[in-house]
Amino acid sequence: MNINAFPNEILSAILERAAEANKEEGVTFTFGLVDAGPAPKRNFQRYVKGPVPPSLLKWDATQAIRRVCSRWHEWGVGYAMKDVYIKCWRGSERWADLSLNREKYRLYELVDSPKGWFVYRDPFMSLRSTCKLFTKYPDVATNVRRLWFDGLYVPETDAQILTAVSSCINLTSLSIPWTVLRHGSAEQWADLLGIRRDLPLRSLELLAVNLSSNQLALAEADEDLSPLDSRMVNFSQLKRLKLFGDTNYSLVNDDDLIAISRTATNLEEFQVTCMSTVTIEGVMAVVKASQQTLRLLEHSPRSQDGFMHPDPGHLSDGEHICEILTSCPKLEDLSISVPSMCEKLFSNSNVRWTGDCQVRALSLCGHDDHNDTTESSEAMKRVLDQSRELIAQRAKGYFPAKLTIELFFADLIFDPHLKAVHGDFSLAELVSMGSWPNKKEISRKGPYGSTGLYGKKNEEYLFDRVSEDDFFEGVSRTLLTL
Repeated sequence: MNINAFPNEILSAILERAAEANKEEGVTFTFGLVDAGPAPKRNFQRYVKGPVPPSLLKWDATQAIRRVCSRWHEWGVGYAMKDVYIKCWRGSERWADLSLNREKYRLYELVDSPKGWFVYRDPFMSLRSTCKLFTKYPDVATNVRRLWFDGLYVPETDAQILTAVSSCINLTSLSIPWTVLRHGSAEQWADLLGIRRDLPLRSLELLAVNLSSNQLALAEADEDLSPLDSRMVNFSQLKRLKLFGDTNYSLVNDDDLIAISRTATNLEEFQVTCMSTVTIEGVMAVVKASQQTLRLLEHSPRSQDGFMHPDPGHLSDGEHICEILTSCPKLEDLSISVPSMCEKLFSNSNVRWTGDCQVRALSLCGHDDHNDTTESSEAMKRVLDQSRELIAQRAKGYFPAKLTIELFFADLIFDPHLKAVHGDFSLAELVSMGSWPNKKEISRKGPYGSTGLYGKKNEEYLFDRVSEDDFFEGVSRTLLTL
């Protein structure tokens, strides 16, 4: 029986196994040279520079498969071009002995005296080549499902990114620089979101970084086309939206999120991380727009700024955030920074929260002035008790789920399920002359939570762990404050 007579699903599974085996046997690394310079007779030291990108690994793995027949060729192109990663070229190092054919890399290891020198390489060569490929061979572009652009932040590359994206009519996932949000027109963004395509865009990531002085000058010289102001730009088909990173150019802010929220009514995942320019006002605008569909919500501006995360802001209309969050019927995964919290955040037993839930708050609802320590202490006890009640209810529900809650408040970390508090209690211990706490343990948590301190030079101290009873005893003795 001819193998091509097999059903598409079986043939595809066979070819995929063959391609995966080829990937394991193929070249997975690239070489570089230390201290490559203009002198041709200089001695160089060879080193392994880094891994071959996954998209190139797939392309190499299907090289033999694509030569068999047209059907296998189409499958190989689809397999290799499903996910495409394009980055800015960094450095100008080139060497004479290394072949462009990765199959010959192993022979390069036998060269005793590698040669190399500096030559200029177009940093946008990968992007230009991809645009030419997609334009010349549109059938290749139809196989692309995910595009990721990295390190391309100038107006010239923004235009090329939009050109490449417009060729991928079956694109469902896209990661682009936030500058495209400023330099793309309303027509281009409508085409990017693919609202009129059979397969509209489902996942969008906007990645922001601090620009160099040259990049900043180029970006500022270009006109901000404000595509979000147009009704043509429609986010209604988008299922996932992620914003990442702070920047020194044209900050992504609440106004952008409010504009997006006008049409983003079907989001299932919404993430804002390492971005201190977006406050709870913009986040909640999107949450309320997709309240009936949202499954994952993450607002973590502190991830880049450490434990002293930026002020999350407040809602101008005075709505109670705790009640809004518990009114999302499909929400399962929650990590959020809020201006204040109270026991109502954990009072709805019908929520579907699972896994690790993190809440970072600057104050307690109704106790923003921090003047009455006794009332704040009682309010915090109610929050902890109610969170434990919610954990118990989720565990014994009709569909049992494991839920753990971690609360970040007053430079402390509360683990309600363990009745434990993590923090730096050295000053309180010193003031009490060693009479408090009754028992303490070294905590494995720091200002960044369970992942530790990340080796920050000015944060080398360790957190201690005490029980809730000990902690509130310290508060009652004014050794600690809330």
